[in-house]
Amino acid sequence: MKGVFDVTFQSALDVFNYGLVLIYGLFLSVSIAGGCTEKRDKKLVALLCPVFLVLQSLFALTLGTDRTTQLYPLIVHLPLVLILTLALKKPLGVAVVSTCTAYLCCQPLRWGKNAVEALTGSMLVADIAYIVLLVGVFWLCERFLVKAAYATMTYSHWALLLFGSLPVTYYIFDYATTVYSNALYSNVLIISEFLPTVLVTFYILFLPAFYLETQKRAAAEMQRSMLTMELEQSQLEMDALHRMETQTAVYQHDMRHHLNMLDGLLSAGKPGQAQEYIKGVQADIEAITPRRFCENQLVNLLCSSYTDKAQRQGAVLTVEARLPDALTISDTELCSLLSNGLENALRAVKELPPERRTVSLYCGVQRNKLLIEITNPCGEAVTMKDGLPVSGRGAGHGFGCLSIQTIARRNGGLCEFSCGGGQFRLQVMLPVLEHRE
Repeated sequence: MKGVFDVTFQSALDVFNYGLVLIYGLFLSVSIAGGCTEKRDKKLVALLCPVFLVLQSLFALTLGTDRTTQLYPLIVHLPLVLILTLALKKPLGVAVVSTCTAYLCCQPLRWGKNAVEALTGSMLVADIAYIVLLVGVFWLCERFLVKAAYATMTYSHWALLLFGSLPVTYYIFDYATTVYSNALYSNVLIISEFLPTVLVTFYILFLPAFYLETQKRAAAEMQRSMLTMELEQSQLEMDALHRMETQTAVYQHDMRHHLNMLDGLLSAGKPGQAQEYIKGVQADIEAITPRRFCENQLVNLLCSSYTDKAQRQGAVLTVEARLPDALTISDTELCSLLSNGLENALRAVKELPPERRTVSLYCGVQRNKLLIEITNPCGEAVTMKDGLPVSGRGAGHGFGCLSIQTIARRNGGLCEFSCGGGQFRLQVMLPVLEHRE
């Protein structure tokens, strides 16, 4: 009677573990594929457990355990991939790799069970250890693997291919050599060495791929930091220009004091000193008074500042501006666009002969599009890379053009740098929508 009880209990424990590993693989596959948040999807996943258990039991009773194991990919894995793809709207590649990864995560359970059985000589103890390991491995996967795996698979197609190559290869190899045949245990060297070779190959491919992705991410972070600094610098320039505008208002407010001073000098019979005083006040006001190019005050301030800067370096900046006061693009981004474009143009003509030190700026709105064009002569051919001019000042420079391109794309516009006929040209087109307060 005791022997019969042991056999019955062992059989019941085997069936329990069989069902438990099905639930383990099902929920782990769904989690790795990104999980589900809607109530309907959660009910569907919960319903799959009894459905798969019933199907698995029916096949085991009618065809036997070994035959059911061989048909397992058609009974469970293929339907699971289809449900992930069609019902839960996961990409097919993600669904396949998630299912194979969950299958791969069953390997530590099988190894642990075999190790405990070898150490204790007891199948019962091994099955109990299997249950404990299953709970622990599932928690570890949910805690550390799921989010990282999903982020890796959805990062790019190359990342999905690289990440999925190992679990998919293991899935095919395991079924081919242990389920559909006994090749793995037949002492055939080429088969027994296949999986270690795959692991080494995966490792060799993973290292350079990981390095390249790290380099790309570092470059992107550096570009983001530089663009942030560009926008912060633009904000500082705007603040300085606004302070200049405030100072102009102060001078205008103090005009009556200057008039009183002039009246005193003229009454005292000192016309020469009065004339010198007028020239001094006039120079001070002209130095800080922005010229008016259009209705947009920010553009007036920027163009006035760069016109003076061009004059100081012996260049001429001609401006044709037809912009309204309010634009959809933020003042900081507009300042960065114009400042970087004009700064690059003035730097380009700085070393040219005096008669060629000319820069022209056009900015206006046509057909609901903001158009900006900056043109300047160039002394030599400009090297272009990925649509951007290559800075001749070496590494750490050239972020102004990248900033212009990024701002244009961020606002749904276009940006083009071109060189021809001895002229370098920057053209930016941005959609102009109704201004949002």
